[in-house]
Amino acid sequence: MPSSQHHSVIVIGAGPGGLGIGVLLEGWRPHLVGELPPRIAAYGVGEHLLEHGDDLLGVDMHAMVGAGIKPFDLFRILHHPTNEYRGRDDRVIEFHQVEPVDWLMISESLPGGLWNEVARNQLTLSPGHWMELGPLRLDVFLEETGRDIDPNALIEKKDLVPYYHWFADKTGISERGLFGHRATGVNRSSDGRFTVTVSEHATGAKTEYTSDHLVFGAGPKARPRSLDVPGADFPYVSDHYDHWDDHPGERVLVVGGGRSADWAATELYDAGRTVTYVMRGDEATHRRLIDDSQHLPYYQRIREIIEADKGRFVRHYNSRVLQFNDDQTIELGNGEIVEVDHAIIEIGGEPAYDLLSNLGPLTLVEGRDNYRLQLMQMVVNPATFESVDVPNLYPVGYLAEGMGISILGMHGNVYPMAAGILRKLGRLD
Repeated sequence: MPSSQHHSVIVIGAGPGGLGIGVLLEGWRPHLVGELPPRIAAYGVGEHLLEHGDDLLGVDMHAMVGAGIKPFDLFRILHHPTNEYRGRDDRVIEFHQVEPVDWLMISESLPGGLWNEVARNQLTLSPGHWMELGPLRLDVFLEETGRDIDPNALIEKKDLVPYYHWFADKTGISERGLFGHRATGVNRSSDGRFTVTVSEHATGAKTEYTSDHLVFGAGPKARPRSLDVPGADFPYVSDHYDHWDDHPGERVLVVGGGRSADWAATELYDAGRTVTYVMRGDEATHRRLIDDSQHLPYYQRIREIIEADKGRFVRHYNSRVLQFNDDQTIELGNGEIVEVDHAIIEIGGEPAYDLLSNLGPLTLVEGRDNYRLQLMQMVVNPATFESVDVPNLYPVGYLAEGMGISILGMHGNVYPMAAGILRKLGRLD
């Protein structure tokens, strides 16, 4: 719990991005321990890294950007010299700890952010070791907790979320966190200080905290979308999928079209349910997502289902739900009426930029990548990841311009961000 109302830095969000910047604010500094990867040589910055090898946050990020180098990509390579996990001897950087800055984390969820809310058996899109954060790597967690898991394999929620909780405990982040607290508003005074209004879930009590710097990591789905149609609040309609046991009836309708809805529809089908899958998108777009994702076993499975199904996996493309009725029939936009035992709405969410509306207009650009990332991202200074519109505001993770959905690249932006904040605070030479 915080001992004061003012802090040098406030971090909103405890997802991988928030944890990544938090650990650097907590005093963990990266330093060189091995030979520089060959890919670093192509950047031509080896001598600069060696000069600051005992604290890589001291590297001149602005000079790198001026030379056409992306600092976040440089640190991605330093953290993962190869895309495959090759053991601890292959590492280039390790961490030592110095005095932390005065900072506070505010999060609705526990460490891991939205990963705490995904389906119980959900698999990652990426190999397990891509999901790790410095300084405590996934292999250390697996060893300490007795998990026999290949870091190069996809990892399930039941193993990933405990890693993030363990990481927060081991690095000191947990002691900085107001978990189960929601940031409900952000303002800025004439002296430049941010004021964050916070509501505690359990009691509804409101408190205000101030800071000189604000890291915004509320996540790309912090504001869940709602299906604004009649009857969406009937008991047989769920706005979240966790496990097939929650839906014991035979007939289930799934509304969505993205990865979370694909997971729910596939898992329910394999649990013996008759699935009606309603999507606003067209079949060609959905099939392209499936075909482009065949490196993932659950997309191999959904293709098998579609190609072999005899009527238990009914898809409605270019369609939508018009109304849920109290007799558990559902009216679709194509004129069909479907009778169900359960309905599940998995339509994703959006960034909580509304929290920042009082700070003035934000310059946003559309972000997309091969993993179907689609969201508006905040334009930033590439050397520090500071907003170009609001001084001392830093969007972390996917919310920052140019960040793709793969966490292998996403968490690299916390290093130049931390360096920029620490330099302003006089904590870097």
